[in-house]
Amino acid sequence: MHWIDWAVVGGYGIIALSIGLYFTKRASEGMEDFFVAGRSLGWFVLGTSMVATTFSADTPLWVAGISRSTGIFENWLWWSAAMAGMAGVFFFAHLWRRSGVVTEIEFLSLRYAPSRLNNALRLFKVGFEGILMNCILMGGITIAVSKIVETIVPESGVIMLNLPLVGELSGTNLLVFGLGICAVIYSSLSGLYGVVYTDLIQFVLAMIGSFALAIVVYVKASDGGILENLVSSVGFKPELLKFFPSFEEFDLAAFTFVVYMTISWWGQSSGSGNMVQRLLSAKTEQDSVKGFFWYNICHYILRPWPWIIIGLLSLIYFPDLSDPETAFPMMINSFLPVGLKGIMVASLFAAYMSTIDTHLNWGSSYVVNDFYKPFVNKDAHPGHYVKVGRMVMLMLTLLAVLIASRIDSILQVYKYVVLVGGGVGTVLIARWYWWRVNLKAEFTAYALSFILAPLLTIFIENGAGGDYFPIRLIIITTVVTICWVIVAWFTNKEPSKWILEFHSKMRIGGIGWRRIADVTGITGENGRIATGAAGWVLGCTMLYGFLIGSGKLVLHQWVQGVIFIGIGLLSSLLIKRYIVKRIFH
Repeated sequence: MHWIDWAVVGGYGIIALSIGLYFTKRASEGMEDFFVAGRSLGWFVLGTSMVATTFSADTPLWVAGISRSTGIFENWLWWSAAMAGMAGVFFFAHLWRRSGVVTEIEFLSLRYAPSRLNNALRLFKVGFEGILMNCILMGGITIAVSKIVETIVPESGVIMLNLPLVGELSGTNLLVFGLGICAVIYSSLSGLYGVVYTDLIQFVLAMIGSFALAIVVYVKASDGGILENLVSSVGFKPELLKFFPSFEEFDLAAFTFVVYMTISWWGQSSGSGNMVQRLLSAKTEQDSVKGFFWYNICHYILRPWPWIIIGLLSLIYFPDLSDPETAFPMMINSFLPVGLKGIMVASLFAAYMSTIDTHLNWGSSYVVNDFYKPFVNKDAHPGHYVKVGRMVMLMLTLLAVLIASRIDSILQVYKYVVLVGGGVGTVLIARWYWWRVNLKAEFTAYALSFILAPLLTIFIENGAGGDYFPIRLIIITTVVTICWVIVAWFTNKEPSKWILEFHSKMRIGGIGWRRIADVTGITGENGRIATGAAGWVLGCTMLYGFLIGSGKLVLHQWVQGVIFIGIGLLSSLLIKRYIVKRIFH
């Protein structure tokens, strides 16, 4: 890297630290300021922060890697989540903001009556989601940014230190550690304020860098015909350019696609973790809905194709990579000129810092709001909880560093998270729209998922035919759903006073709350459910229309591209004309 590129990277670090200093005083006033930005975020800041956070350093590496090794259709592992995203827009975003909680876990205390089981589940989620899974995810993206550094700065691989527990540390490890420390400093100073406003800068850098690299590579490969060059490359396979797996023979790839589209996205529909944290920080319910809608547009329409193009075209220049996830940084190193390379690398480092700061703030909110405050120190000064939150961030950072040294694959981390989420997904949806879901049912779902996920991974190993992840997902989703429904049906036959109060506050409509509405006299938002269903269908059609249409045009499939883009445009017009007014009446 040229010194100009390093100057760009350093400039971003200075800006991030400056933002942290600027918001320090405001963030220190109390937990709501530190963890949900005083519920002050407008839709654009909220949605852009969401999409910047999901663009962690591992995302482009992973997308480019699976595109060149398996094919475009493998991206349905995350494209299928567009259905979950649109469900969140029309069914859950406004309800999260209306709940007024500080964390997703605190919702347990709003939805279910106080009890020892409530406390146990709350503490379990703090430990499992806020600490363990949170640190595993941070470890996964730390591996990704390490691959970027090792590829772009090869000399960084020299071993420089040897520490107990952690082991040998290279220049790469120290640089990544420095990035993490920078994220810890500004996020601990400014709380969610600093996180979301550094996200805005990160998103701009990421878009400039990704599109610049994709355009440069695309133009370069077009000399002599882009498809001709790709097809003639050593590692090319015809299935790489397919948008969908072949259904002529219903093989594992086709089966996997069906599972992605019908099951895997459920666990993400109602929102979780840092996504819910953003919704809770919105100024109004309308801002939460608009922000989530904007996130989906950016995530599924604006971002995918630069990464996919880079991954596919890397076959022309690097056909024999042993690790496909290194294709993206190698293309950066080979094609971007001085200055643009700095922007691209800065965006990836910023993406790493953005995801780290989000996970630190979110994980800290769980520990402080759902463990320390209710069980250790209930009546401390608001500023005291902020100080504790900052100390927790440091603890999570150290734990993530230890975990990172023991994770081998970014993809396996993601799939494990999806597997656990698939188990509990149905109960997390149903608890909003069916009054009979009770604490015992949700506890059952979590307990079984926690037990079955590792067991299924051990006993159903991948075979010669491929990855049996979808089979594991079907089993865990089916078993867990049947069990929690049985528990709910037989343990919650009469509405409690707590349920009546919850319905009075949340005003949720639909058949699942009809009996409660008869008792309270509050009918809820029945019309919104029907409107939401229509919006969900049109929203998914819009996203997939633009997503597939853009890809078809990139690959010179002009007629199909125009048709899909037209479907996307028509769907967006119908949403604007018929759905928006009914939601924001």
